[in-house]
Amino acid sequence: METSKHLFKEIEKAEQLFSDGAIRNAQKILRDVIKSSKNLENIPNKLRHKINSAISKSKYYDDISSFATNPKRNILIDEIKNLVKNPNSDPRAHAHSIHDLQRKWQLLDTSGKSASKKQWENFNDLSNKAWESCADYFEEIKQIKIDNAKKRELIIDNINTYVSNNKKNWPPLKKLVLFLKDEYQKWQQFAPVLETDIDDLKTKYLNARKPINDEIKNQELKNKEIKENLILKVNEIKNEDNNLNIKEFLNVKAEWQKIGPAGKKNDSFLWKKFNKSGDRFYEEKNNLVKENIQKINILNKELLDKTKTSKEVLTELKLFESIRNTDEYKIIKKNINKLVTEEKQTIKNEKLDSYKKIYDVLVNNSEIEKAPKIFVNKINESFLNKTSSLKDLNYLCVKLELLANIDSPKKDQEIRGKIQFELLSNKFNTKKNSENDLNSIIGYFITNFSNQDVTKTHQNLWKRMCNCFEVLI
Repeated sequence: METSKHLFKEIEKAEQLFSDGAIRNAQKILRDVIKSSKNLENIPNKLRHKINSAISKSKYYDDISSFATNPKRNILIDEIKNLVKNPNSDPRAHAHSIHDLQRKWQLLDTSGKSASKKQWENFNDLSNKAWESCADYFEEIKQIKIDNAKKRELIIDNINTYVSNNKKNWPPLKKLVLFLKDEYQKWQQFAPVLETDIDDLKTKYLNARKPINDEIKNQELKNKEIKENLILKVNEIKNEDNNLNIKEFLNVKAEWQKIGPAGKKNDSFLWKKFNKSGDRFYEEKNNLVKENIQKINILNKELLDKTKTSKEVLTELKLFESIRNTDEYKIIKKNINKLVTEEKQTIKNEKLDSYKKIYDVLVNNSEIEKAPKIFVNKINESFLNKTSSLKDLNYLCVKLELLANIDSPKKDQEIRGKIQFELLSNKFNTKKNSENDLNSIIGYFITNFSNQDVTKTHQNLWKRMCNCFEVLI
């Protein structure tokens, strides 16, 4: 039962809505308050005053709304009149124009005070006249709807035939889903239909699909059971060799991939559960990888600190082939290659330096240990030579320049040509010729050298040969 206290609260709520600009909501509450106040035996003067004040405010807003919307309604009436007099040659476009004007009229009713009865009757009569020119169009639409209904009946017949032909031996789930999907796409093509046919066609369509949907659910249930058994199978994998565990898990995973769907709700859940069961194998593998990475980092530090040689590190690195794709493995491999290159360069530099010192040993007849050991005997023999064979020394120098692909002076071009011919001839000689390697040429140079007749010519020849060492060593 309504009380004046409750109505006071409602009227205050209406006043607040008027202040907020929610006129339609405020007017609705006001109407309810007026209706409920009639059930009170005595209406307090204060409440009566508030109701009258709210009624005046409501009328004020209605007058403002009418002032704003009535000219717009008159424009819509004029536009519908124009459609009656000048119908669009395209019935579809004409119908759309009528719909558009009716929509605008409804928007005015919802945004302000409703139209007067006279205004509405005028607009409604004109709208009905405007629709008359679309009669043929509507008849055409009706026929399209009837034809669509017939085609939908054929789709229903096709589904029933499919069920009849396959119910004793249903195809796999995926084929059933694809069939229903194809039939649904065809069904969607043949719309709309008459409202009188909608419910009947929908019922027949759903009934025709039901046996297939039931079989899909049945197969999904079987697949669900198979997948649950595979999860149990993964849980039972317990080999000491974790690599064997992973191999078995991947085999089970391959079985899983061959199984059809188990339903949208089940598939996601089962797949997460399956992978979670196999995660323990990869956690063990990851722990082993982390442990190996730590060992590689230690090995890399020993390499950089040179507490271990590159050869020793390379030997130990063979134990970590399983993580060769990790960044740490690639880094240590890069550092090894860099160090090996540096070591080779150091060896080359030391060898080059010892070769260059041969001349000083020959000339000074001292510090023979600075020269390469392979030449010690020949150097000792050269000390017994009384004279040098400059012709032979020059020949050996030009040959070395030719092998190093370094240009010789113009005065030696004729000798260079002869040497080139000799080298070419030697290529076709079946007997192995070892006279043209670097050490042999240096050995011949030492043999033909004497420190008793040294001139600047000897020194210049040796300088030219030193340039060749840098290329050939």
